[in-house]
Amino acid sequence: VVSTLLWLGMGLKQEVFCERTGYSIDAIIVTKEGREVAVEVDGPHHFIDGRIPTGSTALKHRHLKLGERAFLAIPYWDWYELNQDPKGQQEYLEKAIARVLSNVNGRSD
Repeated sequence: VVSTLLWLGMGLKQEVFCERTGYSIDAIIVTKEGREVAVEVDGPHHFIDGRIPTGSTALKHRHLKLGERAFLAIPYWDWYELNQDPKGQQEYLEKAIARVLSNVNGRSD
């Protein structure tokens, strides 16, 4: 995920400590327009029975959605379905980032 974000030409900081929530965020990206997006890449250990978020994952997502940045969670199954397809990965991230940025003011996630 990180290498694809870098390829898209976005500024990137990894493992960023959020003082407001006390959480470590997997990555903060800065778009070409200067907007920040907090990105969490959630592997299988973040879920129960495959696709149900654990309590701690759900709580972290809720807190990060209420923050000052747009928030994007990438579940493992979405990324695995792209099966090392660089073009598909790029398109997935571009669409996902555009979606969360368009929702950030209305918080309709």
